[in-house]
Amino acid sequence: DELPAVTQLFTEPYMVSFLLDNSLGAWWAARRLSEDDLENAGSEEELRKKASLPGVPLEYLRFVKGDDGKWTPAAGIFDGWPKHLSELKTLDPCCGSGHFLVAALLMLAPMRMELEGLPAREAVDAVLRDNLHGLEIDQRCVELAAFALALTAWRYPDADGYRQLPELNLACSGLSVSVAKEEWKELGLDKHNMRIALDWMYDQFKDAPVLGSLLNPASSDAVKIVEWSKLSQMLEQALTQEQTDEKHEMGVVAHGLAKTAQLLATKYHWVITNVPYLARGKQSQALKEFCIKSYKEAKNDLATVFLDRCLEFCVKGGTCSVVLPQNWLFLTTYKKFRKKLLINDTWHLIARLGPGAFETISGEVVKAILLSLSHDQSRSGFQPLFTKDKSLKNSSTISGLDVSAPRTAKEKAEQLVIVEIKSVKQQKQLENPDARVALEEVPDLPRLEKYAECFAGVLNGDSPRFQRKFWEHSDRSDLWTFQQTTVTEHKPFGGLEQILYYDKENGHLREESWIRREKLHDSDQRGNRAWGHKGVSISQMGSLPISLYTGETFDSNIAVIYPKNQSLVLPIWTYCQTEEYHEEVRRIDQKLNITNATLVKVPFDLAHWQKVAAEKYPNGLPKPYSNDPTQWIFHGHPAKSDHSLQVAIARLLGYRWPAEPDSEMELSDDQRSWVKKCEALLPYTDDDGIVCIPAVRGEQTALTRIQEMLAAAYGDKWSPQKLEDLLIDAGYGNKGLEGWLKDGFFEQHCKLFHQRPFIWHIWDGRKDGFGVLVNYHKLDKARLETLTYTYLGDWISRQKAAHQNGESAAGDRLAAAQGLQKKLQLILEGETPYDIFVRWKPIEAQPVGWNPDLNDGVRLNIRPFMEANIFRKKPKIKWGKDRGKNPPGSPWGEERINDRHLTLDEKMQAQKRKNIKLEDLK
Repeated sequence: DELPAVTQLFTEPYMVSFLLDNSLGAWWAARRLSEDDLENAGSEEELRKKASLPGVPLEYLRFVKGDDGKWTPAAGIFDGWPKHLSELKTLDPCCGSGHFLVAALLMLAPMRMELEGLPAREAVDAVLRDNLHGLEIDQRCVELAAFALALTAWRYPDADGYRQLPELNLACSGLSVSVAKEEWKELGLDKHNMRIALDWMYDQFKDAPVLGSLLNPASSDAVKIVEWSKLSQMLEQALTQEQTDEKHEMGVVAHGLAKTAQLLATKYHWVITNVPYLARGKQSQALKEFCIKSYKEAKNDLATVFLDRCLEFCVKGGTCSVVLPQNWLFLTTYKKFRKKLLINDTWHLIARLGPGAFETISGEVVKAILLSLSHDQSRSGFQPLFTKDKSLKNSSTISGLDVSAPRTAKEKAEQLVIVEIKSVKQQKQLENPDARVALEEVPDLPRLEKYAECFAGVLNGDSPRFQRKFWEHSDRSDLWTFQQTTVTEHKPFGGLEQILYYDKENGHLREESWIRREKLHDSDQRGNRAWGHKGVSISQMGSLPISLYTGETFDSNIAVIYPKNQSLVLPIWTYCQTEEYHEEVRRIDQKLNITNATLVKVPFDLAHWQKVAAEKYPNGLPKPYSNDPTQWIFHGHPAKSDHSLQVAIARLLGYRWPAEPDSEMELSDDQRSWVKKCEALLPYTDDDGIVCIPAVRGEQTALTRIQEMLAAAYGDKWSPQKLEDLLIDAGYGNKGLEGWLKDGFFEQHCKLFHQRPFIWHIWDGRKDGFGVLVNYHKLDKARLETLTYTYLGDWISRQKAAHQNGESAAGDRLAAAQGLQKKLQLILEGETPYDIFVRWKPIEAQPVGWNPDLNDGVRLNIRPFMEANIFRKKPKIKWGKDRGKNPPGSPWGEERINDRHLTLDEKMQAQKRKNIKLEDLK
């Protein structure tokens, strides 16, 4: 892929205006506004109007009031710049189609007309000649930028329209030499210094299509031998001499490269650009090696490398005004780069834009900032950079604006003019955790990491293989362990729906040791120091919702704060629930997903939170409780559930929640009492996990049996109104329990249990036909045969008799039932496409016929039934390609493809070769 096409976004006009107004505009305002204006102005808007020029409204220029009551530009007054604009050299090193350069032309021309008394035409020409310079890696963009500048110059009011313009200071930094080196050096006309320069140019520009404006001739030995301007003149002379077409073409390229080298080697007062973005992992090898060698502190992203290069372009006191991603302000990997810039350079202004800043992309893809800083410890800021004064009163101040909350580019642009400006001391940023740059001062308190550690969770490398929902098993056995995961909102207990295929005794994933070591780097053991203890679980995305950590394994989507003293769980839990905690974390890290280490690098007032915790929780830390049937601590009783009807049906079909048989699971007293009450409901449980909706085989209808279960569960509180209340909660008010059972249950069951249903509603497609609820856990081959031939067989016999007796619609019901029976027979047989495929098992271990292994999960085992299309509603389950790659030597290759079908013959032949019996697969 071409670098410019994949690493840069179109710069929004408001971003350009804001950066220019708060650099060149601030320089202008500091010289145009009087002392009286700065002392007595009533608002920023008043100052903007006074500082503005026709065509230069300075609508984004921001001011702040100092301690003396005087206004000053928020970004500073840029005293490091020349006093005369004719001397100001400006560069956009990634100029694209010239967006920044055109905007700068439209500001500089009126300013020079005002200051120098120039007519419009002369002012425009002077700006093009003296002030503006542009580099771009893509030759096509250079041409577009040249045309944009020329068109703007011709259209400028009173500038005489179309005319000959001064030579534009634009060059392509992505040109390379395509001829042999010795031929190239012949352009030197036997001049030793020129040949040396051409030799350097050949070597350096061979990677120009990748490196572009990162190339720096000023750091080479060649600059000591020849000046680039002289080289350019000598090459012009060479082009005038008689020579072959090929040599003339080489000369043209050399002349272009010399101009590029001259622009690359020059120092500028003001660098303005939108840098390209490309993470280190996506960079080509040549780019990656160059960044490591030349910009080691900034190497993790091309954006920060370009920021470093932009500062190199600057004279001492020169300024960079750039658009770039925000994550380097807080990520640990940029710690050294932040320190370098905070110590060596002067920061003026940061505007945090957040998500949605670009019209062309949506969501959280790129979170940008607008940054203005000056090279070296300049006096460009309105205060000196560093001071020995411990009060920091004289330290350079960074002005910060945050418009990350508005969701659209238009709203952000509007807020940039009015949002409050926060001021922070630059020197103080070095005292922040990892020298993170924050727009507000961090309170002077001990950090939470003094009292607690924060651990990342288990990384498994293949979640569809190693993770299940606990309800996918009736008995998780020792092969599986509970695993805590995320919550969507603050709650005492949540994220307790997952189990992990894990050897808890030996502390590792049930995977081959070499894979755990070489592929996972033992990250399947992360967080083990917290296991068996209490803490705080934090979901690492978005608003950082939290729950109490219960001591089980936990996944990589959460981090666990583990207090060094267990008595501190309660005050830490109390603090982490607050908006204050969230704000402190986001102050130092605005990344979408927060790293575990960051979560404890926030101020923590222990005494205060101990007091608050004692008031809020006088009885101490809550014990586990939940009325949510998707949590393993759920008691299992319908009468105290958020989903009573669902729980009642699951109980009827023989399912019991993990808390019921586990007398050692920690639960609150009330929770344990409801577990005890479940014992009274056991007599209402079906013995084989097959409950037909119509009356079949001498059994009662499902409707009757569920009513009996609910009546037993609610006791004296059961009534027709209670039933109606439950149906209203389920969205079936006035539709009756039978209506919900036939039409609503299964779809709601799938949704509630994360599209991993364990009670299956199988039917023949007719509302007056055969339907049955089955417990997936009990549905082995023998029970599926019982369903197919006994239960459904009884229904078929009755429909035959009814049809023979001339009963209306009996024939249609008979045909539908026989069709269902045929599909169940196909599933029993297991020929493709009614087969089960498990991608992590070799062919000889694949199930033959309906012989499911519950360890493989609902997603894979349900496929034959979904292929047969016999569910009342189709679960939202797919078998496409899973993320990641299988390790070398995997039975089905590297790609994790699940939608594969194998014939019975293929599997049986493989088993025969391996001498495997069918019962061995159980």
